[in-house]
Amino acid sequence: MIPLVDISRQHEPLLDEFRAAFDAVLSSGRYHLGPQTAAFEREFAAHEGAEVGVCCGSGSDALYLALRALDIGEGDAVVTVSNSFLATAESIARTGATVLFAEPDPISYTMDPEDLVKVMRGPDGDRVKAIIPVHLYGRRADIKGIRSALRQTGHSNVTVIGDAAQAHGSPGVGGETDITCYSFYPSKNLGALGDGGIVLCRDPIISERIRSLRNHGRSGKHNSRELGLNSRFDEIQAACLRIKLRELRRWNQERRDLAEGYRQRLADIELLRLPEDEAGHVYHLFVVQIEGDSARRDRIVESMRTAEIGVGLHYPVAVHQMRIYSATRPLPITEELATGLISLPLFPGMHEDEQDRVCAALNEALQAEMKDA
Repeated sequence: MIPLVDISRQHEPLLDEFRAAFDAVLSSGRYHLGPQTAAFEREFAAHEGAEVGVCCGSGSDALYLALRALDIGEGDAVVTVSNSFLATAESIARTGATVLFAEPDPISYTMDPEDLVKVMRGPDGDRVKAIIPVHLYGRRADIKGIRSALRQTGHSNVTVIGDAAQAHGSPGVGGETDITCYSFYPSKNLGALGDGGIVLCRDPIISERIRSLRNHGRSGKHNSRELGLNSRFDEIQAACLRIKLRELRRWNQERRDLAEGYRQRLADIELLRLPEDEAGHVYHLFVVQIEGDSARRDRIVESMRTAEIGVGLHYPVAVHQMRIYSATRPLPITEELATGLISLPLFPGMHEDEQDRVCAALNEALQAEMKDA
């Protein structure tokens, strides 16, 4: 079986360092929000091109805390995309704000600035307090275009929060938006040995408020200034992430090399559209688009899984198609993407012969579809 992701290949050379880090944390008696967390916050912020970092319990909490620090809540609205993992929309909904969806660009799969103009000129535009573009699959959203759209519609004061849960290590991405949020879910480009997240920002007032909110809204050991949550960061996660951070550039380059390997092997195959390359793309996922409907996509997935290829679907159900969310306008591009995208195995440590097998299985499945067409 060739898995979609094999984290063990990244971890194997680092196991002795992980064990030493675990022993050091165990003997320190500090198990959360200690010196390892503080050091990692500084190191990761510098690595991503941001001024300040505040760790928390998950990437979902990072987004929620960022919104809370901006006093976003009931009566407000926040714009994101629907062709992504549900955590982004969920974090908005947790504040009581309305979730609005902009369409993605059909080539980059990230938020389309031109469609954002339509949202901002719509009936809810004046309620929008933040935009959350998702840097999807490792490709960066068009932040310059998004800021231009906000200026064009008279909303240049709206905060832009980058969801970089799939873009660790893309050069400077952490400082490109007003606030940038990351997840350290284990399968991410920089993943913890459990869960975790971080908020990067410029404004020291915002960062200090997030530090309070992540720890029950406390203003001191025995006092609380507002309703917060328990989203403290574990020292063992910080210690292990500091070790892994040193490898991130090398791992991301390996991802880019693997993506190029797919591009060479899969060039000019009918019914298949490959992702465009772009400077700074870190290929959290290598996602290809199958021409046709979801039934064709599903047949190809089944064929590849029969060939013991661990493909993934990101994301077959758009967020606005879920029962607890809804769209106030049609989203045809989002829905079309949900029917045709397949994620191929890609991870540091993957071998060339494994790529050969993946491409052979995909090509065989596509050839079968063409014969039946």
